[in-house]
Amino acid sequence: MDKSALTEVETRLLEVNEIVKKLDESIRVAAFEFLKPYVVGAPIKLPKAPHVPDEPGSTDDLAAMVLKYGSDEKPSENAKLLSAWWYAQHGAAPFSTKWIKETGASSGLTFPDKPDMTFRQAKNKGKSLYEALGEGGLIRPTISGEQYLKTTYGVKKGTKPLPAST
Repeated sequence: MDKSALTEVETRLLEVNEIVKKLDESIRVAAFEFLKPYVVGAPIKLPKAPHVPDEPGSTDDLAAMVLKYGSDEKPSENAKLLSAWWYAQHGAAPFSTKWIKETGASSGLTFPDKPDMTFRQAKNKGKSLYEALGEGGLIRPTISGEQYLKTTYGVKKGTKPLPAST
């Protein structure tokens, strides 16, 4: 390596250092690894952005729906969002509050402490959106609820078979 190349690498390394030291300590190593190609003069390859469908009827990707409709301010809306995704997959088949809690937690959504009560109390224009089915924690949308999910989230009634455990 000649002196001019070394000087160029040094300049780039100092630039990257200025950037990296502004970051949270927990991501500095990863940021430096990402910027290493720049230090040696190679092009940086940006990761592909996740595919987020634009049309409201495309609901196969739960992550896309969470990005589009998720709410940090209204946990009850997140519960309805998950029910909309379930509806888009399995139609008006009952879902469990256990499934809602687990899926909500794994999706990174802010969630109500008692989603069963959220569903029991959910109304639109004075009509109940969901009905509870016995003591097993199963919930399903009412006819009004189906209309609400279609209108609010742009979903269509799904026809996929139910998973082994809901």
